[in-house]
Amino acid sequence: MNPMFQDFSLDLERLKKILTLAETAGALRANAFDPETITEANLRGVVVALHTASQNSHSEMPILNGVLLLYLAGRFENYVRELFEDLSDTLALGCTTFSHLPKAMQVNLVKYTAEVMANPRKYGHAENGVASFVRTLANNLDEQPLSGVNSKCLSITSENMWPDTLADMFARIGVKQIWEKIGEQARVQQFWQVDQSDKATRASRKFLTDFMELRNQIAHPSGAITWPGMVETIRHIEFCEVIASTLMDLCSVWAGTLGRRPEDQTP
Repeated sequence: MNPMFQDFSLDLERLKKILTLAETAGALRANAFDPETITEANLRGVVVALHTASQNSHSEMPILNGVLLLYLAGRFENYVRELFEDLSDTLALGCTTFSHLPKAMQVNLVKYTAEVMANPRKYGHAENGVASFVRTLANNLDEQPLSGVNSKCLSITSENMWPDTLADMFARIGVKQIWEKIGEQARVQQFWQVDQSDKATRASRKFLTDFMELRNQIAHPSGAITWPGMVETIRHIEFCEVIASTLMDLCSVWAGTLGRRPEDQTP
């Protein structure tokens, strides 16, 4: 299994466990577990304390769901960037020189390296990092044997991971119509319980759009915010898991096709 996807999946499992704990605490508040039935004194004390704490904080429990969704959004965004950077590095390893990279990738490596050079701190890079980026790009353009590319420059964004942001990122290395490709996958169609790729594509884009809007509402809450419930939170976790695994599978395909020269390709 892809290590990045494995780490991401482990984080998703942690979120599920936290939500289960929150659900259990809610059940205690509702007396689903009667403290009077506990015979061991120490255990009874713990249960009573949890019962009391649950009663005192039951109105705040939906906020926990919101906090977890906020973390999930950030974790998903980071995963997509890591996966994209790994694909970019893999493409570079499969090419002998800069000119063998996908044309879009060549153009955008220059464009986004220049962007980072102009605003290094905006994208979390210090001066030493910029110097390294300059050397790498100079070697690339000098047609020296390709030992690496500025994948961290390619992955910069100024927005959250909206559907168009994700599509734009992958288009930088030559991946076109990524959401259409996502919608064609059986795993995604099964998630939405549809058998038409265009419906799966629209549903996925809409869900991610709504997720990013909710993320911004949680990050900048107002008195009018409706905090997400347990079922809604679980649904977001499941969506991220499906999209994450689908992107991983697609990247494994693109890693063997995007960087190949026409003369190397078979019919």
